Amino acid sequence: MMQIFFTQEFIDEVTLISKSNSHNDCELSLIDNIFNKNIDEIKNTGTKRLGGDPNKNPFLRKRIETSNSGKSSGYRLYLWIFYFENNVYLLFIHPKTGRRSGTNLTTEKQKELVKTFKENRDNNTFIKTELSKQNKIVNSASQEEIF
Repeated sequence: MMQIFFTQEFIDEVTLISKSNSHNDCELSLIDNIFNKNIDEIKNTGTKRLGGDPNKNPFLRKRIETSNSGKSSGYRLYLWIFYFENNVYLLFIHPKTGRRSGTNLTTEKQKELVKTFKENRDNNTFIKTELSKQNKIVNSASQEEIF
């Protein structure tokens, strides 16, 4: 069974993004495009590999469309996903448009995210998440809403 983990940086950024009226459906977009998909759908739909052998480099960039608009309008979120042993680790997110928008990540930021992944893994600080019965993303351990 696929499990989904967040870093605290990811949670903080989604919280900031969600405060904008144009991005207030960010959690719903994550639910639709990550939580309601299986690992193969996540890896193979709207993703770009950062290079290398797919079996040795599981680091992906994934575009997510907003829940209130189609692919041709609205915003997309770029998720930097590290999948390992059927788990998905969401490391970074930014909107394609708006005040908090950004371009593709620099090589330095990509290296920082790999370091972040390793630190969270080694220190066991990833936050395991799941969907609640109310269709909200919650911390699996505490059942508290994340956003």
